[in-house]
Amino acid sequence: MTAAFTALAALAPALAVRAAEVPDGKWWKNPRVTAELGVTREQTDEIEKIFARSRSKLIDLRADLEKKQLDLQIAMDDKAADRAAVEKNIEAVENARAALQKTRALMILDMKQVLKPEQWERLVQKQREWREQMHERRRMFREEGGRPRPGPQGRRPNG
Repeated sequence: MTAAFTALAALAPALAVRAAEVPDGKWWKNPRVTAELGVTREQTDEIEKIFARSRSKLIDLRADLEKKQLDLQIAMDDKAADRAAVEKNIEAVENARAALQKTRALMILDMKQVLKPEQWERLVQKQREWREQMHERRRMFREEGGRPRPGPQGRRPNG
């Protein structure tokens, strides 16, 4: 393994944790979120440009990772699998995963730099709240045996 790969592999968990602190989806396109954070139109436009620049590369890297995972699965399923060949497949998967994570983390860093520090901290806090709400909804769903809960006006969703 190269020293660069080893360093990136050691750093990947930290990048993954920080990158995971940003909400999924285009949060900067949600007027309620941007109003709550005080994000300006200029900031929204700049964040969208960063996303657009990164999107194609992220798509390609995700596809590459999936292909490498498929290659690894095929190699693992082979009854006559060569250990050295499987090891190369494993390394290829991890390199692809690291490249994807690095690109995503750098995109998020660029987005973070568009925001004021207090906007970023509020965004991270909102993301934590959203995740907690999601976990609570899932917990309630499981406790109720998978039945949908009544909506805000006492109606069932989609009904």
